[in-house]
Amino acid sequence: MSSEQEPATTARAGEWSEEQLLADVEAAPRGPRVGAFFDFDGTVIDGYSLAAFARHHLRSLHVTPADLGQLLLTGLRGVTTEEDFERFTVAGMKAWAGRSEDELVELGERLFVQGIAGSLYPEAWRLVTAHLRAGHTVVLASSATRFQVEPAARAMGVEHILVSPVEIVDGICTGRPGGPLLWRAGKATAVRAFAEEHGIDLTRSFAYSNGDEDVPFLRTAGRSRALNPGSGLEAAARHYSWPIARFRSRGRGGPAELARTAAGIGGMLGGFATGVAIGALSGSRREAVDLGITLGGELGSALAGVRLDVQGAEHLATRPAVYLFNHQSQLDVLVLAKLLRGGFTAVAKKELANTPGFGLAFRLADVAFVDRGDPAKARQALEPAVQRLREGISLVIAPEGTRSATPNLGPFKKGAFHVAMQAGVPVVPIVIRNAGELMWRGAATIHSGTVQVRVLPPIPTDGWTVEDIDARVAEVRAQYLDTLANWSGRSDRPVEVTEAGADDGAAAPPATPLDWGISPEMNPLETAMWRAEVADPRLRSNVTLLELLEPAPEWERLRGAHEWASRMVPRMRQRVVEPALGVGAPRWVTVAELDLEHHVRRVRLEAPGSMRQLLDVVGEFAAAPLDRDRPLWEVLLVEGLEDGRAGYVVKTHHSTTDGLGAVQLMSLLHSRTAEHDPSRPEPPVPAPGDASPVGVLRDQIVGTAKSVPLAALRRGVGALGTLRRPWEAATSAVDAARSATSTLSPPKSGSSLLTPRGGGWHFEVAEVPLADLKAGSKAAGGSLNDGLLAAVVGGFRRYHERLGAPAETLTLGIPISLRAQDDPQGGNRFTGARLPASLAEPDPATRIKAIREFVLSARNESGSGVLDDLVGPILGWLPAPVIGALSGSLTSANDVQVSNMPGVSHPVYIAGSRIVRMFPFGPLPGCAAMITLLSHEDTCCIGINVDAAAVTDPGGLVADLQAGLDEVVALGR
Repeated sequence: MSSEQEPATTARAGEWSEEQLLADVEAAPRGPRVGAFFDFDGTVIDGYSLAAFARHHLRSLHVTPADLGQLLLTGLRGVTTEEDFERFTVAGMKAWAGRSEDELVELGERLFVQGIAGSLYPEAWRLVTAHLRAGHTVVLASSATRFQVEPAARAMGVEHILVSPVEIVDGICTGRPGGPLLWRAGKATAVRAFAEEHGIDLTRSFAYSNGDEDVPFLRTAGRSRALNPGSGLEAAARHYSWPIARFRSRGRGGPAELARTAAGIGGMLGGFATGVAIGALSGSRREAVDLGITLGGELGSALAGVRLDVQGAEHLATRPAVYLFNHQSQLDVLVLAKLLRGGFTAVAKKELANTPGFGLAFRLADVAFVDRGDPAKARQALEPAVQRLREGISLVIAPEGTRSATPNLGPFKKGAFHVAMQAGVPVVPIVIRNAGELMWRGAATIHSGTVQVRVLPPIPTDGWTVEDIDARVAEVRAQYLDTLANWSGRSDRPVEVTEAGADDGAAAPPATPLDWGISPEMNPLETAMWRAEVADPRLRSNVTLLELLEPAPEWERLRGAHEWASRMVPRMRQRVVEPALGVGAPRWVTVAELDLEHHVRRVRLEAPGSMRQLLDVVGEFAAAPLDRDRPLWEVLLVEGLEDGRAGYVVKTHHSTTDGLGAVQLMSLLHSRTAEHDPSRPEPPVPAPGDASPVGVLRDQIVGTAKSVPLAALRRGVGALGTLRRPWEAATSAVDAARSATSTLSPPKSGSSLLTPRGGGWHFEVAEVPLADLKAGSKAAGGSLNDGLLAAVVGGFRRYHERLGAPAETLTLGIPISLRAQDDPQGGNRFTGARLPASLAEPDPATRIKAIREFVLSARNESGSGVLDDLVGPILGWLPAPVIGALSGSLTSANDVQVSNMPGVSHPVYIAGSRIVRMFPFGPLPGCAAMITLLSHEDTCCIGINVDAAAVTDPGGLVADLQAGLDEVVALGR
C-alpha cells in the first residue's frame, strides 16, 4: 500500500472535526483521477431541496390535494425500498407535468436563491472547495433532479452532477421519471459508471452522505465519510470504520436561539437608544450617534452570544476611509457596529429606511439610502457620502451591493471605489469569513458563536483614474478571494497538481469491511435467544460448524486468518452490553482489544484420530457456554485425525446470526485458492466503542418514546388504505389469528418416546449425495427440503419401530426464512412452523407430497411472521425468566427441529487447506433432536445434535436416518 493512501487507512474511524476532514483532503493524492462524490440533500444542504419546491407548488396551487395527500401518506409510511422511493418521486414530479423545461430551470434557480442557498452547510461548501483546489473531480450525486441540484452545483463551481432523470418530451415535462432513479443501488451504479467513463480511481476517491439508504453508494469509494448521519448510517459507519462528522444545523433553532435573537436585537436597539440619549447631553449629534453605535454593538453582541476574532485590527485606525465588507448576513450590522464602534456612516438599500427601530437608527447615523433598481438615483444618493468623508466621517459599504446567496463572493460594483477616489481616502477591506454560519440569508434566528474577521491593510487611492477603476476593483476583489480561500494560512504552501499515471499499478480494493452484521442492536428474536439461556441453560443457543480440512493447516497462518477476518467482520470484535435492569435491546459494542489466545485454540487427538473421537471433542466444545463478556465466537483446531486431516470448529451464538447468515459469512471469508491473496482488502482495526448499561437503557427508552407516536401514525395510515378493501382486511386478520394460534399454541400430541429431556448434547453426522437427494425429492413432486423432512420422519419411524414404541405423531419444528433480497446480511430473519407428521405412513413419496403441501401453506400464510409481529415488539422489555418460560414453551414442545441450508458448490479453502466437508450443528432449544443439512460441493453434510436423555440410542438413530435418506434417494432411480 502506498504512502499516499495512509491517511485514509490509518485513522478512519471515530468522530471527525471539519479541520480533520479538510486535512484529510489536503493529504490525499492530487489530480482529476481522484473523485469526490457528494450526496446533496442532507449532506451539502440542511434538509431537502424538494421541500422548497413543494412549498412553492402548494402556494401556487400547482399540486392537488389528492397528490399532496399521496406524498404525505408515502412519507409517513416510510421510504425503505426502491419501489417506495419511485412512488414518492413520481408523486412529487406530477406537479411539473405540462411545464416547459426552461420554466423548471428558471424555477430551480429562483428557489435556490430564495431558499435552498440559505440551507447550504458552510462546512460542506469548504469541503467541496478543498477538493476543487486539490484538482479532484467533484460530483454531486443525488436522487433529486437537475432542477434541484444544478443551481447549487453552478454556485459551488462543481462541473459534474449525477441526478434522477425527468422525462421531457418536446420541451415539456411529462411529470414522470425519464429513467432509473439514483437511490440506493441506483446511485452506486451511476457512480461506478461515471468513474469508469472519466478514468477515476474509486479506491482513492471520496464519498460523502448522510442517508441510511446511501451505504451502497458510500461503499463504492475507498474514502467514505458519514456527514450528519442518521442512526442507520451511523451504525454502518462504525461497522465500516468510516469517519463521522456533524455539521451545525441551518434550521431556525429552538427556544434558546429565539430568545438569544430577541435579546440581541433588543440589546442592540436599546444600547443604541441609551447611547444616543446619553451622548445628546454633550450637544453633539455625532458624538451621540457614535456612543449609541458603540453601546449597541457591545450590548447586542453580548446578549446574542456573538464574539469577534479579529486579525489586522490595527488597520481600523485609518480614518477616514471607505470600509468595504463582504455582505453575508443580517448579522453584519451587529458585527460592524462592534468592530468599528463609531465614526462612520453607511450605505443601505432604501427599503431599510422604514424598518421599525433600525430605520430611525440608520437615519440618525446619516446612512445613505440607495435605490438599487435605479443606477442614476443610486449615484446621486452617494454624493453626500463623499462630503462626509471629507469631513472626517468614514463610510461602510458592501461592494457586492446585496447579501450573497451563497458563501461565494459576488461581483463588486464600482460605486464605493468612485467615492473613495473622489474623496481622496484609502479603501480598507474588511473580510468576514463566517457570519453566514451564525445567521444566513433569510434566517430569523442567531446562533451563538465566533465571527472571524480579517482587516487588510489600507489601499491608497492616490493616482487612481476613472480609466483604471475596473482594474482597481478587480485587484481588491482578488484580495478578498485570496483571503477567504487561504484563511487558515495554507496559502504559503504551493499546491502542485499531478495526475496519477498508468504505471502506478493496479489499485488495491477499498479497505472496507464486509457488509455483514451491521445492526447496532439485537432484534426481538435475537434478544429472546440471548436471554432465554440465562433462565434455562437447556435453551443455550450455541451454533457450531465443523469443517474437515485436508491437509491440516499451518497454525500461525490460521491465527492470522482470524485476525484478518476480525477486521473484515467487525461483529467478531464486538461484545454484548445489556441495558440496565435487563430490559430493552442489547447493544453490540466494539472491544478495545481482541484476545486471539482465547478465541482461537487447538487440541490434538490421541491415536487413531477417528471421526467418533472428533465428534466427542466437538460436542463438548460446542456445548460449553460462551463468555458473555467477550465477542461471541470461538474456534478450535482439532489435529491428529487419520490421513493427515484436521477438524476446524467454529462456535458462535445464535443471536449473532441465523443459518443463512452464517453460510453467507463463510462464503465471503473462505478463499477459492490455497494460495494467499496479496490483493485482498486490509481494513483497519475497528475503533472501540463505549457504552454503559445505564446509557444503553436510557437510549432505549428515549428511542422508544420518540418512535411510538410515528409508528402509531404509520399504522393508522396503513389502516386507512384497508378501508377501501374491508373484506380483504378482515380475511387477512382471520388468517393472521389462525396462524398465531398454530404457531404459539403447543401441539396436541407428540412422541412419548422422545419426551425425556436432560439438556446434554451428543453429535452425530450423516452424508448423502446432493444430486441423489434432489432427484428423489423431485420424483415425488417435492423440493430437496421436502425430501429431507420426509427422510427424517422415515428415520424416526424406524427408530420407534426398533425400540418398540407406538407409531405416534412426530412434531417437527421447521424454520422459515423471512429474508428479503435486499435485507442486510447477518443477523436473524426467520420464523417457525410446526409440522405434525404421522409415523404410521410407510411410503416416502406420500410423505413428501403431504410435507410439500404443508410447507407451501406455511410459507404463504399472511401470519408466517406472527412471532415477530405480535410477540416481537414486547420481547425486549420482558425479564429473562419470562422470556425463558415463553421460549421454552414454544420450542421444547417440538420433538425434532430440522433445517436445510444451501452451501457452496465450488472448492473453498482456509489458511491453505481445502475444506472437504462442512457439518452444521444447531442448538437444542429444549427439543429432543436438531438435524441440520448443509450442502457442500456435491455432498449433503448433515449434522445431528441429540439430547442423550431423549435419544438413548444415537448410533442406531443415525443408521435409521440413513435408511430414511436411502428411501427418498431410491425414488429417483
